[in-house]
Amino acid sequence: MRDYDRGIIIAALSLCVFGLIMVFSASSIYALKEYGTKYYFVERQLVYLMLGIMAGGFAAVVNLDLIRKYIYVLYGMIIILLFMVFVPHIGVVVSGSHRWLRFGSFTVQPSEFAKPVLILLVAHLIEEKGQRLNNPPPVILPLFFTAIVLVLIIKEPDFGSVVIITTVVFSILFLAGVNIGSLALTFLPALPVGILLVMHSTYRLNRVKAFLDPWQHAQTGGFQIVQSTLAYGAGGVTGVGLGNSFEKLFYLPEAHTDFIFSVIAEELGFLGVAAVIGVFIFLITRAFSVAARSGSAFTKATVYGLTLFIALQVIINIAVTLGLLPTKGLTMPFISYGGSSLTAELISVGIILNLSRRVNDGSDEADSSRWG
Repeated sequence: MRDYDRGIIIAALSLCVFGLIMVFSASSIYALKEYGTKYYFVERQLVYLMLGIMAGGFAAVVNLDLIRKYIYVLYGMIIILLFMVFVPHIGVVVSGSHRWLRFGSFTVQPSEFAKPVLILLVAHLIEEKGQRLNNPPPVILPLFFTAIVLVLIIKEPDFGSVVIITTVVFSILFLAGVNIGSLALTFLPALPVGILLVMHSTYRLNRVKAFLDPWQHAQTGGFQIVQSTLAYGAGGVTGVGLGNSFEKLFYLPEAHTDFIFSVIAEELGFLGVAAVIGVFIFLITRAFSVAARSGSAFTKATVYGLTLFIALQVIINIAVTLGLLPTKGLTMPFISYGGSSLTAELISVGIILNLSRRVNDGSDEADSSRWG
């Protein structure tokens, strides 16, 4: 236990416990109206948290060399799950989106688990290809595996996850020393594709219009941004008090999921928001320090990738609630309601802890792979 980074453990669990409190605060009135009990969402979130802790604990102790041995099998399983969301009676359709699989009374979102699996695969390829990573065939491999995942997730559609995955994969390839020109040649053709996806999707185009002038669309596409902004304004410095949010009373949609940070801002004010961001900064910097001290390209790429996966979601979620980015379906890590996202995030933390043990006990040996 002493070889694990305890700071990361404490920060992640603190955010999870705080998340339980805020899920209850943000969802209790809605849950009482829709399900007859104000504990509906927080009880389910507690179950998700227990499952996530078990999954993260397993990720922290499992032999990652064994995982790497079967990484292509794991990747194949994720691809199958991503296909299954489109199968009638297996995939769950919500508001036209095919993102979930139903298991009894619970649903699973495969795209959330695709993120850590893809990061592990890319990290494995970075170490395996080493100095040859700048040559066309080696650099195409991680981009090829990434593209398959992206195509399936775009089809769902889940544009937010596409942005996260693309940014993380390109970032760790760049940090691994891949020539910026090679990455640009891949990224630039994808840019017009992204623009076309927005222009030819009514709901995405409406989101962009609402983002550019939310008050003009205050009763339609800009409704969430406007209500979120009002929540921030009402919170002031110290907030209106835990449990006393006005916006969560059927004004702010997705108050316990995508826009839970707005409720935090309203109830706990600037001081509460600053404290939560401070814990995230501590967690992220501790994780980055693990990567910085590691000797192998696999460890560096994995820890940097998983940490960026968490950090980007935090940044984008806050930016969306402040109206600085168009609305996306991205949750606040460890805090928002959602079983798949919480479990995937705790698995990511578990893998980071696993690698922190290697770094701290000196078993993370340097290799000949290029990095930076």
